[in-house]
Amino acid sequence: MKPILLALVLVLLTLPLSTAQDVGFAPEEMFSFSVQVPYGAKEGGLAVQGSNLSAYLFVESFQHGDMDVRVHLDLPDEFEVKDETVQMFRLHTEYDDWYRFIDFHVPPDVPCGIYTINTTAYIDFGDQHEIIERKTTLRVASKNEISDMISIVSVVIPSDEDGVGDPSRPENSIILQEASPFINKIKKIAGMGDSNEDVRVSYVGVEIENNGDEAVPLIVSYEILDIKTMQEIGEFKPTLMGMSSKTFSYSNIILPARSSKVVGLPIYTTDSVMGGEYLLRARVTVTGSNWDAATSDNKITAISRNWTSVVVSLVAFFLSITTIGIFVSRSNEIMNSFKTRHLVMISLFGTASFAAVNIPMTFLWEISHAVFGPFSFLFTGIFYEVILYMLIVAAVVLIPKPGVVFLLLMVRYLLNGIVLGHFNPVFLLSYSVNAIILEIMLYAAGTTRGNMDKLKTGLACGVADAISQYVSFSLWMVLYRLFYSDWYLKANILIDGFIYTFIGAWLGIKLGSKLKKVVE
Repeated sequence: MKPILLALVLVLLTLPLSTAQDVGFAPEEMFSFSVQVPYGAKEGGLAVQGSNLSAYLFVESFQHGDMDVRVHLDLPDEFEVKDETVQMFRLHTEYDDWYRFIDFHVPPDVPCGIYTINTTAYIDFGDQHEIIERKTTLRVASKNEISDMISIVSVVIPSDEDGVGDPSRPENSIILQEASPFINKIKKIAGMGDSNEDVRVSYVGVEIENNGDEAVPLIVSYEILDIKTMQEIGEFKPTLMGMSSKTFSYSNIILPARSSKVVGLPIYTTDSVMGGEYLLRARVTVTGSNWDAATSDNKITAISRNWTSVVVSLVAFFLSITTIGIFVSRSNEIMNSFKTRHLVMISLFGTASFAAVNIPMTFLWEISHAVFGPFSFLFTGIFYEVILYMLIVAAVVLIPKPGVVFLLLMVRYLLNGIVLGHFNPVFLLSYSVNAIILEIMLYAAGTTRGNMDKLKTGLACGVADAISQYVSFSLWMVLYRLFYSDWYLKANILIDGFIYTFIGAWLGIKLGSKLKKVVE
């Protein structure tokens, strides 16, 4: 009896072990096997007639030890295969993987329809042998079908890297970031090439829509053409990291069915690009084809550095420095030429101009821009031009001498800087140039020589402030790289600079005449 029981126990103990050896590992525990036809299509793929595509095969081992694998990709006979469809290899360790791209061509005369592609993997791992099959589909569509599915909804220039419009820049324009010849020469001597930031000037946002019932693999790109010859401009394809920047100016996407997507693409230039009108053509092609499924032509303006503004700013700088230097070196002589009561009156008018103009505009500036937008100058001009020049001209009527305007604006600038902290290069140069030009114009009109004439004084103030406005805009454009539309500059100079100032000067003559009677 005991021998029988002992034999039974031994059988029961060895039974689970033999069963485990017979069963082995399940396929999903041994390896991962995936197929994409074409590459990037996780489900059914789509191709247009005449495409050159790649099938993607991937195998990864989950076991220790050698694993022999043979993969067979069975493409339809209608396709032209460019690589071997049978691949053999060995995986040695856990998480060891293998992948391969197999190129094939879909002839332009292939009938449209859905093609089934079978891929088989034969796995040998020790004594275990597995056969795994993957079935994928590829729909071949005609160009007309794709054209009906894919469209470009909008092209936004300039934009940020996500394709969202940039409201701080002029619409349909790119700002050329020109480096000075001196900097370019230093970089050339040092052997320094242009970095991504050196040659990238903007982004273009392209919104694509898929109206079809299946996902489409797309390549989104653009080209910039000469608007007359319609030839591509080579200067918009600089060399970057040893490669053409065109390598970085496209995006590969899978656009799901019934959806849209905005793609941001960088725009690159070289220093030799000239400012002017160009044509930016946004292109959407189906992956693997050279045919454009959708295009959109957009006229753009390349804005180069405004050298007139640079020259004006340099002249304003040297003129201001020279004038301030003369004033500092001869300050005693200049101040002694005025009576004490005149200096007190100038200080009062300077303080009044600061209190009536600078302080309220500190609070109203942002509000006016929020309410009136680009037309806020129609409101701010009431303070900066009408009220300010009313006080300036009133002071000149009371003290018709050269230097009154300069001293008055100096008091206003110092108060503006000390009280509000507005000490910056633009304010200093703007105040200085404004004072210098206004002194010259009022002297030429005879106002500061005792020959008061309403028309001449109004014209002198209007012309002087119009010039000062232009200089101020030039300073902002050069020092802070700001850009303004032509209509905005002209409207500011004409309305704010001339008309408002002319009105303010006439009101100043009336105010000054009444104050003069009181003083006398």
